[in-house]
Amino acid sequence: MAADWAKAFYNSKAWKSLRRLCLKRDRYTCQMCGARADEVHHTITLSPDNIHDKHIALNIDLLESLCHACHTRITRQGECGYYFDAQGYLVEIPPPGVKSMTVV
Repeated sequence: MAADWAKAFYNSKAWKSLRRLCLKRDRYTCQMCGARADEVHHTITLSPDNIHDKHIALNIDLLESLCHACHTRITRQGECGYYFDAQGYLVEIPPPGVKSMTVV
C-alpha cells in the first residue's frame, strides 16, 4: 500500500497510463523470475523529495514489471526475511534492531 504522500501520484492518470504501458512492454512477465507480472516497480525508490520529478517518477526506463512475490522481496528488504542479492545468493535480512547477522 502506498504511503500517504504517494497516494495522489499512484492514483494519477499519468501513473496509471505509464504502468499499463510498462506491463505491456514487458509482456506482463516478471523481470526477475519470469512469472506473470501484475505490479510495476520503480528501480529508484520514490520519496517525498523525488516523487514530483517526472524524470524519476514517470520515466519508463526506471520501471520494471514484477510479480507480487518478487516486488515484495525487493520492497521489503530491511524487514525480517530473505532476499536475493545482486549475485543471486539468498541473504537473510536481520530482524529489526539487529545490524548484522553472523554467517556460519
